[in-house]
Amino acid sequence: MSVGERLKTLRKKLGLTQKEFAKKVSGKVDYTYIGKIERGKQYPSLKMLERIGKSFDVPLSYFFQDEGILKSLNLLPAEIKKLLKDKKRQALLKVSKGLGERDLFLVTQIINILSQSKPSLALQISEKKGEYETISEEKTKILIDKIEKILATSPPSLSLKEPWVREALEIALNTLKQL
Repeated sequence: MSVGERLKTLRKKLGLTQKEFAKKVSGKVDYTYIGKIERGKQYPSLKMLERIGKSFDVPLSYFFQDEGILKSLNLLPAEIKKLLKDKKRQALLKVSKGLGERDLFLVTQIINILSQSKPSLALQISEKKGEYETISEEKTKILIDKIEKILATSPPSLSLKEPWVREALEIALNTLKQL
């Protein structure tokens, strides 16, 4: 498979048009240039392939790999191949790449809770309607007070240095106030 064919395969796997693909490449790249590479009419420089690779988290070696390596991916279990094709799960993996150990542990715990067949009691309060027991006004006020105190304290409480933790607490607080 040629470099152009690999580029086209990558673009199609990402579900992008040539214009969309070109816009996502760091630096200025015209979509017609991408088309020329894909058709084998233009050969990109290594610098260009490196820019494309960095933009889509693909190693430079992807463009020059032996077919045997690519075929070996077919040996993966169907469940893993299915997960690798899911764009939302790919995005989740890419985002999680930058997390530290402590935050990765927290995200894993959140995923474990969300994947339970019945949400835990702590998560039930965020549902507007459902088959789950609602909490009393008194408990709601207590939770609101606790979250407001946590948000009012400066970090390092609960890893509030991480913006997503603060944002999650603010969402929880707003949800509780709407009950």
